Amino acid sequence: MIEIRWDADWDGLTNQKQLEEILKVFLKNLFKNERGLSLYLTNDAEIQKLNQQFRGKDSPTDILSWPYSEDELDLDFPNVENTDEVELAGDLVVSVERVRKQAEENDWNFETELIRLLAHGCAHLAGWDHERNAKEAKEMLELEIELLKKVGLLNIY
Repeated sequence: MIEIRWDADWDGLTNQKQLEEILKVFLKNLFKNERGLSLYLTNDAEIQKLNQQFRGKDSPTDILSWPYSEDELDLDFPNVENTDEVELAGDLVVSVERVRKQAEENDWNFETELIRLLAHGCAHLAGWDHERNAKEAKEMLELEIELLKKVGLLNIY
């Protein structure tokens, strides 16, 4: 299950079906079992609040990710029926304002920047972290490049 939500101001901003298909490709290539995720497209003010609350950084950012650990996925809740739904990899929150700004800075369109960020966020959901060390940052970037190739985005790095 891919759930995409956005502020009403951005109705028609991007093709939701296309985004869902791209996210499915990313998740299929990152996880051995089928996974879903929740994506929320918001503004700089909202993502700044979340960045402050969860990372202690009082500034807007382009994307935030909250991976669900294997332990959380395997919890057995009494009196809850197993519906065999797809397990969630986690949650992503993206600032539309940051996407627009970075797309302009990189001289490509909104969709390209959004997809680039979603590849980055999905890699975080799979456990990658570019802030741990330079080696993992390089490997994570290589992974993102491979993910982007799978959806037809070539040579953007």
